[in-house]
Amino acid sequence: MSDDELRQAADTELRHRILPFWLGLADREHGGVHGHVDADLEIDRTADKGAVMACRFLWTFSAAYRHFGDLSYLSAAQDMYRFITDRLIDAEHGGVFWSVDHTGAPADTDKHVYAQAFALYAFSEYHRATADQGALARATEIHDIVTGVGFDPASGAYREQFDRSWTAKPNAFLGEADRADITMNTHLHVLEALTAYHVVAPTPAVTGRIAALLDTFRDRLYDPSRRSLRVFMDADWRELGDVVSFGHDIEASWLVDEAAREIGADLPDLVVGLARATAERAVLADGSVANEAVTGRVDATRVWWVQAEAVVGFLNAHERTGDRAFRTLAGDTWDYITTSMIDPRPTGEWLYARGPDNAPLRREAAGMWKCCYHNGRLCLQLVERLTPRPPTGRDQAADRP
Repeated sequence: MSDDELRQAADTELRHRILPFWLGLADREHGGVHGHVDADLEIDRTADKGAVMACRFLWTFSAAYRHFGDLSYLSAAQDMYRFITDRLIDAEHGGVFWSVDHTGAPADTDKHVYAQAFALYAFSEYHRATADQGALARATEIHDIVTGVGFDPASGAYREQFDRSWTAKPNAFLGEADRADITMNTHLHVLEALTAYHVVAPTPAVTGRIAALLDTFRDRLYDPSRRSLRVFMDADWRELGDVVSFGHDIEASWLVDEAAREIGADLPDLVVGLARATAERAVLADGSVANEAVTGRVDATRVWWVQAEAVVGFLNAHERTGDRAFRTLAGDTWDYITTSMIDPRPTGEWLYARGPDNAPLRREAAGMWKCCYHNGRLCLQLVERLTPRPPTGRDQAADRP
C-alpha cells in the first residue's frame, strides 16, 4: 500500500467508522458519553463514566476538529468539555475524579496522576483547537497538580494514586498485583501531556519538566541491555517482575521522540532501540503485534491499542532511520487491522482483542479503557504524516534551472 493509499484509508476509517461510533454514544440526558458498550454492542446506560475515557474522547474530537474543521466534531468536543468541567473536576480539592456515575454524580473520588495527565492532555488540545482561554486555565491548574503534589522531588518519580483530598494511597488502578509505587505507564502519559501543554504554553519551566522526564526515561526506565522499558517499580526504582510490554515500548518510541523534538532534544538510542526490539520480538506472522512477554513467555494476544501504536511507532522509526523495513512493518500491521481488528458489524468500531489463536475475545466495545484515543490518534497521525507537503522556498529555488 502506497503512502497515499494508506493516508486515504486512515482518513476513511476515522471519519466513517471510529468517530461516528463514538458520536453515537452521546448521553443526551446526563452528558458525556455512555460508559460501557458490551461485546454484543449493547449500550449500558447506567454504567459509570471514567475520567480517562472522557478525557481521551475530548482529546480525540478536539484534534479531529483541528485537522478537519468539521463542526460536528467541535460540538462533541464542546459537550465533553462541559461534562468534564461540570462533573469530573473536583471543585473542592482540584483535579479530576477517577469516575462518576451515569448521572454525573461522583462515584470513585480517588485521584490518579494518570487520569490527571489525560485531563492535561485533553484540555491542552481543546485549547489548541478552539483557542478557549478557559481550557488553557484548566490545563494550567491540572499541570500544577501533576507537577506539584503529583511529583516526588526526593525520588524524582511521579506519584500514582491519592484519595480525594490528595493523601497518597496504594496504587490499585495501575500497579497490577504488585501495587507498584512507580509505573512506566504513568510517566509515559505525563510526558505525553506535558508535550501537548508545551505546545500551547511553552514556558522554560515546562521545557525543564519535559527535559527532566526525558532523562528519567533514558536513565531509569529504559533498559539498554534488553532495549525495553521497565514497567513496574518499587519506591526505590527497583523493578518488580519481569514484564516487557510491547505495546508500551512501541508507543513510547514515538511519544518520547515527539517530546524530544518539541524541546529540541534527541534520544536516538532509546527511540530506535525500542522500535527495533519490538520489530524483532513482537511482530507475529500475520503482521500483528503481540501484547507482552512475562518472564520471557510471549503473550500473543492481539490487543486493539497495541496494533494502533505499532503502526505509528514503526512509521516514525522509518522516518527517523530511512529503513524501509519499518515502513513495511507499519503497512503489514495496518493490513492486519483492516482484516482482523476492525469490527465487521455495520454499527461496530474495533474489536478489543483477538487471542493467541486469532479468535476474537468477547470484550467490551467501549469502556473505561476502551476508547477512541489510540485508534483515532493513529488515523490522525497517518493523515498528518503522509499528507504531501508543498516544497519550501529553498526547495523551490533549488528546482529552478
